[in-house]
Amino acid sequence: MAREMLHASTAQPSPSLEQPPSSLHPASATVMSVLDPSGPCLGANPDVSGIGVRTAIYAQNLLSFAPALLALKDGKVTPTELDALETQSTTILITAFAILVSTIVQACTSNTSNSLNGISNYHASIVLDLSWMNNTNLFIYLLLYTYRRMNLSDTELTEETKDHPKSNASRLARCIYEAKKAIMNHVIIIGTLHLSLMASVGIWLWSNPGHFGKFPPSDCSHSASVVVVGRAFLMDSTGLQAWSILVYSILLIPFLNLLLPIALFAVPLFVFKHSKDMQIYRIMTGLGMLAVIDVVLLVDTEVGIKKNLDHGLLAKDEGAWTFGQTLALLLLLVPLRDLAEALWERRAKSLGQTLLEASETGETAVVKYLLGRGAQKHDIGMAFGNQ
Repeated sequence: MAREMLHASTAQPSPSLEQPPSSLHPASATVMSVLDPSGPCLGANPDVSGIGVRTAIYAQNLLSFAPALLALKDGKVTPTELDALETQSTTILITAFAILVSTIVQACTSNTSNSLNGISNYHASIVLDLSWMNNTNLFIYLLLYTYRRMNLSDTELTEETKDHPKSNASRLARCIYEAKKAIMNHVIIIGTLHLSLMASVGIWLWSNPGHFGKFPPSDCSHSASVVVVGRAFLMDSTGLQAWSILVYSILLIPFLNLLLPIALFAVPLFVFKHSKDMQIYRIMTGLGMLAVIDVVLLVDTEVGIKKNLDHGLLAKDEGAWTFGQTLALLLLLVPLRDLAEALWERRAKSLGQTLLEASETGETAVVKYLLGRGAQKHDIGMAFGNQ
């Protein structure tokens, strides 16, 4: 009898030996990893939360403050400087659009055959954090756009269309005119549509965090932590869910989603419009607030990732260098180029202005010195063009 039992046990090998772990259904593997504290709970998605992608987004958003500060250095935002900010903001916002569209595509993709397809609710929350950072470019541009419009010279006002209100027109009439003009600005159009798309993804995620997209629901869907202003919440936090739906609902409708930021940053400019120094102060305060928001989002994202790694919820492949991460770092060359152009235009404007003043006053020694430093006729043209 014992010999027969031994023969039966050797003839029927254990299912765990016949089926390697890689052949298990991803949802089953997820549940097993939750039961086994030593295994990762969430699958890796380095193209979303990899260090390369995060570094590129952090850097391009923080670098975007440099051209704005350079433009305000002399207290005057010129058309050339505003055009440079327009190009910068457009580039970053279009990239941000692509990230959100990619998130929607991944969320609608079944991951039953490959654990790398689809996107988890946790990784979708990281995308939303990065999208909030990308939005600051819109508001940097909006602040400087508003400042320039409020400080147009008499010559520039006469070059406006006949629909421009006269200088003695009511404040309401001027605000209506400027609002109509702003609506036609393509940076503001792209920015408000990006806010709406981000809000749509946010409402989709937080309406039912445990069943986001087609990612298999499990205990793992509620185990991950997200950090908001330094405080950690689980994905199934009802308080965080209700607050998130409220915030994203406010940002859902295009153009109306700009009212709250305008109230925070732009309205004080009209209150203190009689003092140009106070306008600069308000603009710098607004930029400072945006910088603080970026830093808070950066710290929250990094702390949340570290917290989930420490708890063993994220796979080690989360830090793998992929094509997407390398491409994101290469795209960082675009804002670096914009910054270099802003610095060069600032130098050209300074040299041209000094050369122009020296030539008008007959200071030949100064003219020779500036020409020796490489000042060109183009620099004088920059000085004239930025008046």
